[in-house]
Amino acid sequence: MKILLIAYDNDSYIHNFPLGLAYIASALRKAGHSVSTYNQDQFHYPESHLVDYLTNERFDVVSIGVIGGYYQYRKLLRISEAIKSVPERPFYILGGHGPSPEPEYFLKRTGADVIIIGEGELTVVDLLSALQNERRLSEVNGIAYVDEGHLVVTGARELINDLDSIDLPAWNMFPIDYYSLTRLPHIENHERSFPVITGRGCPFRCNFCYRMDQGLRIRSTESVVEEIQILKTDFGVTYIDFWDELLMSSPGRIVALSEAFIKAELGIKWFCNGR
Repeated sequence: MKILLIAYDNDSYIHNFPLGLAYIASALRKAGHSVSTYNQDQFHYPESHLVDYLTNERFDVVSIGVIGGYYQYRKLLRISEAIKSVPERPFYILGGHGPSPEPEYFLKRTGADVIIIGEGELTVVDLLSALQNERRLSEVNGIAYVDEGHLVVTGARELINDLDSIDLPAWNMFPIDYYSLTRLPHIENHERSFPVITGRGCPFRCNFCYRMDQGLRIRSTESVVEEIQILKTDFGVTYIDFWDELLMSSPGRIVALSEAFIKAELGIKWFCNGR
């Protein structure tokens, strides 16, 4: 299928790399789909540009993922109106931290065909397989949709416990020269930065934090080192911004990662959240 993934404009001068979208792109490409990206974030395209693009290119599926936030929500509504106005509009898939907890509300407000709840790498591939093979959507775990005016939420999708089994993000489908310009503490003007996630989840239950899934799943140290080596060699990245909810989950893990970085002679700067 011909799929368009939208990186939306959040009105930043330099946007953060859409890491979740890149993981989805990698999964879809591996499944044999034709995947393109639309970088509204880089070029600050108006929604009218998206309408023209979708009309001329005629994709089978269009997808966007959003987090919570008033600006992001309003932007999503404008993008959704643009998608719905296309004469032969593609199948519209919505995902991300924003829609996942409240699929009924977001389906109603956006007019999306399906919302993917939680992690999307396995679910989106299964969903597109169902569309291609005319399987019932009710057979796809981890989604929500409206059927004859009624909300349908299918069975929960199991979490991906082996994060090393997921292909690395599809970096080459995105303008890395743009995203690597994000600035971080003590970064030099000539340095290029980029995000990496070494795990998903968090072992703690802070009262200010909302999450749908409990627990922590981590990647192998070897996988993390491999990813950083590729980013450094292929894209000139010298500063890693760890986007884990909590990289410093234990002293032992931080020591193991640090020793692995030294042993591999990565020679990078890095930044993370701690607790």
